[in-house]
Amino acid sequence: MSAAAPSGVELVVRGDSARARALLEEFFVGRGWRPRERGAGRVDYERGSRRRTLLLGGLAGSRFHLTARVEVPAGERAAGTTGDEGTTTIHYRWGADDGRTLGGSLGRARAIRIHTETAAALEEHLAAGGHLVRVRRS
Repeated sequence: MSAAAPSGVELVVRGDSARARALLEEFFVGRGWRPRERGAGRVDYERGSRRRTLLLGGLAGSRFHLTARVEVPAGERAAGTTGDEGTTTIHYRWGADDGRTLGGSLGRARAIRIHTETAAALEEHLAAGGHLVRVRRS
């Protein structure tokens, strides 16, 4: 069985990288995700219980542990834009095998569904606030 390529979404937003990180923090923390700094330009947002997921796997329900890997490279301009437009690209990616280690095939399906729904909600949130310039799904 070959692993599928990671999926994700790239969101181009108005403003610099600090503003983009603040928008992400507002969105994810407001929905119960916990931020975890992973170095320059990368934050992982986690939700659920690792312990419960280890014990119950994909049956952990709403407490299923999941990590959203988000990158906002400092100083990166969106392709096709100039510095005057003041845009930043947010990279929200997930792998086809996310959730499989702790939850088996049920966990993998749950993780993909939650990431897809979260990405759509993030897109909607940014668009509603007038921050979203464009979206590219991969």
